[in-house]
Amino acid sequence: MFKSSEGLFKGVKFKRPGPTSTASSTRAEAISSWENDLSASDGESAEAIPNFVTRTCSYDDSFEQVLPDHWQPEITVGEELENIRRPPLDRERFEQYFDSEGRLVDEHGFRKAVFRGGIEEDVRKDAWKFLFGYFPCQSTKREREVLELEFAFRYEALKARWKTILAHRGLTGKEEERQTSQSHSDTSACNGASVSSAPSTIQRLCDDGDDEVQQKLSFARFQAKIYASRQPLDENDLENIKKNLRIIDKDVPRTDRDLDFFRGQGNPNLEKLRNILVTFAVFHPTVTYAQGMNDVLSRFLVVMENETEAYWCFTLYLEKVVDDFLETGMIKKLESLKRLLEEIDEPLLNHLARCDMGDLMFCHRWLLLCFKREFEFSQCLRIFEIISSDHLELCSLDAERERDKERAREFQKTDGVSRSAPGSISTEYTFELFVCVTILHEYRNQLRECDDAASIFQMVNGLAQKLDLVDVLGKAESVLLGYCRKSVSSESTFAIIE
Repeated sequence: MFKSSEGLFKGVKFKRPGPTSTASSTRAEAISSWENDLSASDGESAEAIPNFVTRTCSYDDSFEQVLPDHWQPEITVGEELENIRRPPLDRERFEQYFDSEGRLVDEHGFRKAVFRGGIEEDVRKDAWKFLFGYFPCQSTKREREVLELEFAFRYEALKARWKTILAHRGLTGKEEERQTSQSHSDTSACNGASVSSAPSTIQRLCDDGDDEVQQKLSFARFQAKIYASRQPLDENDLENIKKNLRIIDKDVPRTDRDLDFFRGQGNPNLEKLRNILVTFAVFHPTVTYAQGMNDVLSRFLVVMENETEAYWCFTLYLEKVVDDFLETGMIKKLESLKRLLEEIDEPLLNHLARCDMGDLMFCHRWLLLCFKREFEFSQCLRIFEIISSDHLELCSLDAERERDKERAREFQKTDGVSRSAPGSISTEYTFELFVCVTILHEYRNQLRECDDAASIFQMVNGLAQKLDLVDVLGKAESVLLGYCRKSVSSESTFAIIE
């Protein structure tokens, strides 16, 4: 449905055919008149052009919808969204979400704050542990100390298991891995390998000389070995393990080497990156390793600055988006993006299809890496946490509130005679898809100048680090809320009977 003054689509002209003219000549005259009106308007809006007649689409055959080739729907940030972005979440505001025992009691407020402005750098490490599920929001401070201990020993046990297998099977010639596997056979609670990547709280416990503490650590380490031994790992599938190792060893040296965190020869952080990727690949046989995971992991490792914490945050995140790294999952997501673009800007999608880019495969990198290459690193961290906040989706509270407002407006228009009945909510259109559509719409004119797939790829790749993050996020939110309002008009209505 096209609306005259509200909603996502504006500026639709309807012309009544004359009694003696043919449909084709009428359409040609209408388009010519449209273009003359546009040129005469000197940049004014559609509402300022006297010849424009805008109205809701109907089934009246006497009206013809005229859309010239250069027509485009308007995506604008409404007045209520102009200042919707907020400062990043700082330490003081972050601590206000906790109670006296350390529980994060206001998860909704926390995720909303992250969505509105991201997180300050000095708070990001602590906030990401809750954002990505490393710590349950309802856990107390004391419970989190136990969880840290459990996570640290479990990761070291997992890593020790695959390193031992590689050493025994001769799949690696790295002497340090043989030494590490030998050190893990030690029964002491805190050898160098087991605490080398552990959080600082675990290191303090290991340095404690109290016999009771050491006994508890020994028991935790024993439980971790049992946990690791029960994880899926086909020791006979050597070919698949070797294949993953080859790909990982090619990708790791090329990961974010422009960052100080990974710069330089023999950088130990590259070895941590490799350890995490191999650990994930061998213990997740249905997914293993896919190119792009190294770029996703580098974010976690840079922020957490700790191998154990980075592994678990990375693993928990991938469990949520694992389909994106499978061919069928990414194709499904691109098909959803295609349907969304068709609803919002069908002329642009038709143009891309004429250029053999109707599958939107050039958006693959955006979705797989969560726009990592499109923004500089500090901004790519921000958009990553904002999208991962899951605050604004079609099924979220804010989206439903927007639909309720639109239903109330529709109810007032009918003077209380009829009301829209709440319909089903589709969850296939995620916020990241609205970000994609917003970027495509922002550069639709440049895309329409492209006449083949190669020029489209070149144009899209040229957008890297040229996008305004605040502008993109604000408009993407506006488009999503506009879509919510538009969806109300397609709901069934019922009459109010006194």
